[in-house]
Amino acid sequence: MTVTGGRPEPSPAGDPAVAARLAEGSLADVPLAVLQAGLRLPLHDHLGLELTGLRPVVVELPLTDRCRTQAGPLHGGALATLVDVAGNVAVATSGAVDVSRYGLVTVRAEIDFRAQPTGERVRAEAEVVEVGRRSARTECVVRDDAGRVVGRATLTTRMLPRAGLPGTGLAGAGC
Repeated sequence: MTVTGGRPEPSPAGDPAVAARLAEGSLADVPLAVLQAGLRLPLHDHLGLELTGLRPVVVELPLTDRCRTQAGPLHGGALATLVDVAGNVAVATSGAVDVSRYGLVTVRAEIDFRAQPTGERVRAEAEVVEVGRRSARTECVVRDDAGRVVGRATLTTRMLPRAGLPGTGLAGAGC
């Protein structure tokens, strides 16, 4: 989810380690460094999203001009993207979903915007709280550098058969 030398890294389909784990159906025990390289979309690079933890999943967003509004340091859409990514990575790495057969798509997001953050970054911490046959529910807490809660979210992720999903790898899975 970072840019190296000014260019985006390859997509998940181009990362052999992630592609192999996708074929096996589980991302539950994939090392953090492999996931950092493999779970990447151009939007993640544009915003500067960075996966920094797995148990629980932690995704960080730098507070730069790319995510600001005229009124404050964090646009609601950037916060929504942050929790969406964190929630889907939590489901994908939980071991409860066969990611070789199912893509993940957020179908519902309830987000509480609590306060404008201070500092350089915000961090979304996501945990899977329920997994059913066709969907999963995650809860995310977003904190600023001072540790203040600036947002909370509950997400419902639908598991869709991969056949017919656009794109390849997790990029086609909404992660």
